[in-house]
Amino acid sequence: MELITSEKYQKNLQRLQEIEEKVKDPNVALREIDSLIDETKTLVAECYHYTRGLRSKVEALEVFDPDEEEEE
Repeated sequence: MELITSEKYQKNLQRLQEIEEKVKDPNVALREIDSLIDETKTLVAECYHYTRGLRSKVEALEVFDPDEEEEE
């Protein structure tokens, strides 16, 4: 799965909030909720991979030692 952009991540979070509101609404039909569950899985997976990618970048920065660069 390719990493999404920061903008897409924000849109996914917004869409997840919209889905949450629908699922909490007792007037929404169960068959509609079923399709929302599939969409939610996709959105959550994209967001998960995005945050894992950011974590990897942060971890890479933590091992970077600028003093080592100056010595060379």
